[in-house]
Amino acid sequence: MAYIKKNIFNLFIIILGFVSVLSINQKADDILGINSNDIKTMPDNLFNKVKYIAMDNNGVPLYTVSSPEMKQFYKSEVIEANSPNILLFRDNKPPTKIIAQFGSIAYKRKNIKLFGSVNMYFKEKSDESFLKLNTEEIYIYLNEQLAVTESKVYINKGNSFLNGKGMKSSLLRGEFIIFDETRGKHVQ
Repeated sequence: MAYIKKNIFNLFIIILGFVSVLSINQKADDILGINSNDIKTMPDNLFNKVKYIAMDNNGVPLYTVSSPEMKQFYKSEVIEANSPNILLFRDNKPPTKIIAQFGSIAYKRKNIKLFGSVNMYFKEKSDESFLKLNTEEIYIYLNEQLAVTESKVYINKGNSFLNGKGMKSSLLRGEFIIFDETRGKHVQ
């Protein structure tokens, strides 16, 4: 009888040890597990107080980006900029100035995504007042000079204003189309 109790006790100890090992192993996997979203790829280049100038094939400036800090990711062909200050150049017209808290420039695809208190200053002619646009995020297609957002937009020029949600803007033509919840006032 003592022999059976000893074997049952040993079996119990073995099972308890096995369960403990499995439990510890599972917790170790949870602790050591790496979530790919938590990994931030290191930039190939890091710049402080920099001005990036993009030019066309003829050497004519298309846009400039000034920033206190930029990171270049060579493989994805992206530049990330903190507090970017952007000038978009247009033929025979004043440049469009855009500032934001953060920007991502896909320089080969010629797209810019800006977010965090985005302010755009636009003039059709150099002798007129600025049109100011404010939103939380905006996507700019550089080849088409097109700006698009799904966020709330606030536009004002002088005493006139327009606001709503979602926008498409042709920066070449100076057109601003608000999609939803549109309201505004025009003063001559």
